[in-house]
Amino acid sequence: MSQEQDETELIADFWWYPLSWGDTLSNHDWIPLYINRLLTSNFVAYAVAEGRRADIGTALILWSESFKQDPAGTLPDDDVQLAQIARFGADLQGWREARAGVLHGWQSVTIEEDAVPGRRRGGRLGHPVIAEIAADMHQRKAGRDQAREAGRSATLRSRVRKKLAAMRVPKALRESDQVVHAVAGFLEKSRLYCTEENVRVALEEAVGLAPNVHHLGARGGSVE
Repeated sequence: MSQEQDETELIADFWWYPLSWGDTLSNHDWIPLYINRLLTSNFVAYAVAEGRRADIGTALILWSESFKQDPAGTLPDDDVQLAQIARFGADLQGWREARAGVLHGWQSVTIEEDAVPGRRRGGRLGHPVIAEIAADMHQRKAGRDQAREAGRSATLRSRVRKKLAAMRVPKALRESDQVVHAVAGFLEKSRLYCTEENVRVALEEAVGLAPNVHHLGARGGSVE
């Protein structure tokens, strides 16, 4: 990690981690690597000077694995688990000898409590630089998820409008954003496909129209 980062590194025992339980990046298969920050860091300088080059590789393994943890960017503060994550396996003594060097910059973190009553979680470790990257990646992921959800909802609303037209619902109703949103919201919440029957049920339950609404306008000509 960079000297600048080392100078701003948190040294307090109490550090609120920027992500909460459940904020994960487990489906990501890449992470950014800031080459200059790594190569000019005190960690690399001391590891090389003290003949601990192997620590650099082990640290990279831990950094990478931390992004698959919950929350993303953290590690369990448990030697047995850390030995497994760092690929030491059953060599717990070997891990403990390497721990201080490879966990340079890591410290205990406080994470927002889980909403599930009675669930206990072990202590976690975090690193300021890793936390910065994890928080940024999670924010980008949330943005992509929101955009994907918005696109999916827009597609559903478009299908609802087409179904309403096919059912000969009056134009004023099928072009009403309030009606369309209500019907689409009911289908989403109920996890129902956008079929005429389901739309008819949604009209009754969410909008308050009779289930035979598809007959509206049939008498006397146009439904426009």
